[in-house]
Amino acid sequence: MTATPTDPSDAVPDPTPEGSSPSRLARARAAFARSLRTLLAPDGLPAGASAELESALGDIGREALAPGPGRLRRIRGEVAAAPPRLLDWMSTQVIEHPAVVYDVAGVEELSSRQTKSIQAAVGALQLALVGAASASTLEGGPVIALAIDGVVGQVAAVVHGVCDWYTTGSYLVRRLDGLGLRADAGEIRRLTNAALMSKGKAVDERMLARSTELRLIRRWSGNGLVDALPFGSSLGKASVKAAGRIDLSDLERLVAVLRADELPPGR
Repeated sequence: MTATPTDPSDAVPDPTPEGSSPSRLARARAAFARSLRTLLAPDGLPAGASAELESALGDIGREALAPGPGRLRRIRGEVAAAPPRLLDWMSTQVIEHPAVVYDVAGVEELSSRQTKSIQAAVGALQLALVGAASASTLEGGPVIALAIDGVVGQVAAVVHGVCDWYTTGSYLVRRLDGLGLRADAGEIRRLTNAALMSKGKAVDERMLARSTELRLIRRWSGNGLVDALPFGSSLGKASVKAAGRIDLSDLERLVAVLRADELPPGR
C-alpha cells in the first residue's frame, strides 16, 4: 500500500470569509494543518507507519475547516474506516520491523514517548481551533470549532490506538522469537488484538476470536477528546498492560489454539 502524504497547505481551505482578517484566519488554519500533521507522525512510530496514518487520515484537515453540510459526518466516517486499513499494514510491519522492546519497562518507555507526543499535538490543535473560530465571522463558528474539537479527540484516540497496537505487536513478536516460535501476520494480528482486549492478568483465549478486532476498533473510534488528554486517559497504558499479559501467557498454547481453531462456538 503506497502512502500519499497530504501537503499541509492542502488542508487549509480557501477562501477567507468576507469581513475577517485574511492573515489572522489564514495563520490559524495553517497552524491547524501543521498540528494535524504532527499528530499523525507521533514520536515512537517508524516513518512508514506515520506515512500510513497520514494517508488514511490526512484528508481530515481539509474536511474539518471546509464549509458545507455533512462535514462532521464525513469526518467521523473516515475516522471509523481508517483502523482496519492501518492494521492490514501494521500486521506485517511488526514482523519485519518490530520496535526495540524486550521487556515491560521498554514498552512503558516507548508508550510514554508516544503519549507525550500525541498530547502535545492535540494541545496545539485545540489552540489552532480557538484561533480559527475567533478569526472567523461565520455564524456559529465557535460552536463548529467545539464540534471539530471532538473529532480531533477521535483522531487522537485512533492514533494512540495504533501506537499501542504497534508497541504491543512488536513486543509479542520479540517474545515469540525468544521462544523460537513463528507466527504469520494474521496470527500476530489476532494475538495482539487479544492481548489488548483481555481483562485478566493473562491473554484470554476467547479474545482470539476474529470479532475482537471490531470491538477494539470501536473502542478507538468511539473515544473522544477526554480520552486523548492526560487527566481522563486510559490511552497509552494499554500496551503496558498487554505486555504484562503476554509475559504471563502460554504463547505456544495460544498459537496452537489459533491454528487448531479451538475457539468456543460462535466466537
